[in-house]
Amino acid sequence: MADPDIPNYPKMIGRYQVQRLLGSGAMGSVVLAEDPRIKRKVAIKLMKLDGVRTQADQHEYLMRFQREAEVSGLLNHPGIVAIYDVGEEEGYGPFLAMEFVPGKPLDGIIRSGPALSLKEKLRIAGGLADALDHAHAKGIVHRDVKPGNVMVGEDGRPKLMDFGIAKREDACLTQTGTFLGTPSYASPEQIREGTVDSRSDIFSFGVLVFELMSGQSPFPGTSINTILYRIVNEPPVDIQPPVMGILPEGWRRVFEKVLAKKPEDRHPTCTAFMRDMLNAVVELGKEDRREVMGLLHLNGEAPMPEIVSTSFDETMVVPTAPSRRSSWPWIAALALVVAVGGGWFIFSGKKGTRLQLESSPTGAKVFMNELAVGNTPMNQPLSPGDKLRIELKGHQSLSYEFKPGEVPPAFKLQPVITEELVDSLPQGATVVLDEKLLEGTTPLKVTWNQGQPHRLTLTKAKQGFASDFGPGEVPGSRVFELREATTSETRQEPSLDPTAPGSVKLAGGFSVRVKADGKDLGELSPGAKLPLSPGRHQLELASSRHFYKDSKAVSIVAGQTATLTVPELATVTVETFPGTGKVLVDGQDAGIESDGSSIQVALGRHTITVRGPKGSKSETLDLTGDKGLRLPL
Repeated sequence: MADPDIPNYPKMIGRYQVQRLLGSGAMGSVVLAEDPRIKRKVAIKLMKLDGVRTQADQHEYLMRFQREAEVSGLLNHPGIVAIYDVGEEEGYGPFLAMEFVPGKPLDGIIRSGPALSLKEKLRIAGGLADALDHAHAKGIVHRDVKPGNVMVGEDGRPKLMDFGIAKREDACLTQTGTFLGTPSYASPEQIREGTVDSRSDIFSFGVLVFELMSGQSPFPGTSINTILYRIVNEPPVDIQPPVMGILPEGWRRVFEKVLAKKPEDRHPTCTAFMRDMLNAVVELGKEDRREVMGLLHLNGEAPMPEIVSTSFDETMVVPTAPSRRSSWPWIAALALVVAVGGGWFIFSGKKGTRLQLESSPTGAKVFMNELAVGNTPMNQPLSPGDKLRIELKGHQSLSYEFKPGEVPPAFKLQPVITEELVDSLPQGATVVLDEKLLEGTTPLKVTWNQGQPHRLTLTKAKQGFASDFGPGEVPGSRVFELREATTSETRQEPSLDPTAPGSVKLAGGFSVRVKADGKDLGELSPGAKLPLSPGRHQLELASSRHFYKDSKAVSIVAGQTATLTVPELATVTVETFPGTGKVLVDGQDAGIESDGSSIQVALGRHTITVRGPKGSKSETLDLTGDKGLRLPL
C-alpha cells in the first residue's frame, strides 16, 4: 500500500509495490518498493517532468536518465549500486528500479557521525577506489564523485551511486545548463575547461578521502568562487592537528600528488593512490592492513566498449570522435529498449568483416584509424585498409593494417625494458626487487621490466622504504627517503595535552646549527633532540665545517618526535699542479692547501675552487661518495 506521504504516486509502479518515500528533489523522487515476485526491496527513481521549463530541458533530463540506465548496464561491481530494471509508468514517466542500500549517506556520516575508526575509514576509501577503477576500466567517468553520492551500508561497505541525475537545484548540485559536477569536489581542468577523464575522478576521489580522513575540506571557502579559486590555484590546506595514525609528511606527499593541478602528475588509478596512502599509515595492525589491501584489486580486466551519447550529465563516458557509426551488441541495453518501449537507445550498423582481436597480455587499448575503439579481447568490424594500433601500458605498441582475406594475429606485446637509477636518502641502502636481493647499494642502476608490477624495498640499518609499482610505473628521478621502522614498542603516542611540546631529533653523521622560523636554536648533535611547539615549522640547517645548508618544513605533534636526516659525508682530496693554492668549498675557506690534502664534505652538489698566486681554478661536483680532484693551476 502506498505511503500517505506520497499521495500523488500509484500503489504500483510497474510490477513493484510502493511502500514509502525515501527522498525527493527538483528532478524527481525516490521511493522504497518491493518486487512481489522475489520479495526484494528496491529503490525506484522517478523523473519529475511537470516542472521542467522547456522542451529542450525536458529532453536533456530524459537523456540523463537514459545515461544512468546505459552506464549501469555496463557495470557489475559490489561497490556500485546495481540497476535491476527500467520502464515507464503511464501518467508518471520513466523510472529506474535499483538496489536498495539500507544505511547512511557518507556525507551525513562525515558531518554528524557515527564516528569512524581509522580502519573503517580506510575500508570505505578502499572499496570506493576499487569501484571507481572498475568504472574507469569500462571507459566510464562518473564526474560527480562526492560523499553525497556514496551510501555506507549497515555492514560498513560503501556503494557508489548516481551515475546520471542531479537531484536538487542549489549551489552544490548541478542543473541543466550550469556547472557540471559539485564545485567542492571538481578538478582544476573541470573548472577551467569543462573537460574530464578518469584523472578528474581521481582528483575528486582524493578530495573525498581527504574529507573522510580529516573531517575537513582541502579547499575550504564560504563562497563557490573562493572554493573554485583555491582548487585551481592553491595547494590543499594543512591539517592541524595532523590526522591520528598517519605520518604528517606522508599525508602531505600523498595528497599533493593526488590533488595535483596537472592531471598527468596525479596517481594513475584510485587504487594506486590508496596503496600510497597506506604507506603513510602507521596506526594499523598487520591483519587490518592486509584486509584493506585485499580491497584494492589491480583491475586488469578488459574495459567494455565506450558509449556514444549526446547527453551531458554527472556521468560521462570518456569521449571519442568516431568516424563511423558503431555496431556494438549491447544486449543489456536492447533488453532495456524492450522494457521501456520508448525507443531510448539508438543502434546502427557498420559494414565490414567482424573479427576477434586478441593480445598477450590482454587489456590492450585498440585504436582503429587513430580512434580508440575498445580493449582486447574484443570483436571488431574491419574493412580492407583499416589501420590498427595496439597499446598497453609498459609495453611496446604494435601496428597492423587489415588486408582482405586475412585473420588478424594474436598480438604479442613486448615489455619496455629500461635501465633505472634507484637512489635513496641516505645513500648506501641495500636493494631488494621482487623479493630478490641485488648486488650493490644505492645509488644503483637496475634493469626494469615495465610490463610487470614490481615491489621495491630499500634498507639501511634501522631505516627502510618499500613501495609497489604497477605496469608502466618506474622510479624515474625520485630519491626515496628512508625512514626508521616503527613497532608497537617504538611507536609514539601523541600527548593528551594538545599544547604539550614535541621535538626534533637529528639522524646523521654530523652536527648542524638549527634555526626554526628564523629563531636560532643552537647546535644539534646526532641523536640529540630540540623541543618545538606543536604545529608546522620552517627549519634551516647548516654546518660550516662540512659545507652543508638545507631548509625543511616539519609538522610537530604534541608529545611526539620528528626526525631530521642529514646526508652522509664524503672525503674530497684536492691536488693541483705545478703549484698549489688555497682550497674553497662553495666560496668558503676549507682550511687546506691543494697539495693532496683532504676534507670531509656533505654529499650533494658543491663547487671546489683553488686560488693560487697565478690565478684560480673551479669545478662543480655532484658528490655521491669519496672523490679525488687533480687540477692544473
